Amino acid sequence: MSYQVQWTPESKRTFNPNIEYLIREWDTQVTHSFLDRVDEVLGLIKHNPLLFPAHRPADNIHKRIVDKRIIVYYRFVDEQNIDLLTFWNTYQNPDNLKL
Repeated sequence: MSYQVQWTPESKRTFNPNIEYLIREWDTQVTHSFLDRVDEVLGLIKHNPLLFPAHRPADNIHKRIVDKRIIVYYRFVDEQNIDLLTFWNTYQNPDNLKL
């Protein structure tokens, strides 16, 4: 069974600056590699959203490392839907993470 992954406005807001940074500071190969990794992680989440560790079990929020600097947080909504909550850059202050 495959779940529907919904991009929340916050996930879009936090994803885009990471891509813009890669485009600006690195070459296209690094950018494409990151995008491939995101696709791979989202594919894993789609097929088994409970595969990755719970961040806040009571709220069904899980996390998955995309690469050493980016963690995606997502919520298992129901038997069909997953919400991407944020793409968290680990260089940020962890106190600012609001889920």
